[in-house]
Amino acid sequence: MSNSRGVFWIVWGIGLVPVLLALLAWASGVGVPEQGSNQGELVQPVRTLDEWGGDVGHHTGHWSLLLVDDARCSEACEARLEALKRVHDALGREADRVRVDLVPSGELEPGVWVVDPLGNLVIKHPLSYEGKALLGDMRRLLKASRLG
Repeated sequence: MSNSRGVFWIVWGIGLVPVLLALLAWASGVGVPEQGSNQGELVQPVRTLDEWGGDVGHHTGHWSLLLVDDARCSEACEARLEALKRVHDALGREADRVRVDLVPSGELEPGVWVVDPLGNLVIKHPLSYEGKALLGDMRRLLKASRLG
């Protein structure tokens, strides 16, 4: 009888040790990376559609990549828009869930903004963004989200 009691406590210990180690890591922050896996700047707190002045009919129901540049789109702006369209095309079968828009600067500072299907600003990349970084962020977002 004492042998089965020892096996019982060994089984409990094997199950309890990982849980205790996870709680310790969570409480102390040891082993938890400081920055997430996103390459762009995470918008915190998230800015809602009303806060940034987006159009409900145009910026909801799908993911959006907004290129915010000066009011007149110059040659540099056209080149950035073309590069953004290439990132969109690189999304492959997920590309139909994403729209690319050019927005004149106003409420938003210049850069590439990622808007979720609810109209919230989620991530911001600078105008000098790297296509691979934006593509990686978009792939992770689309994989994690069933919206849009």
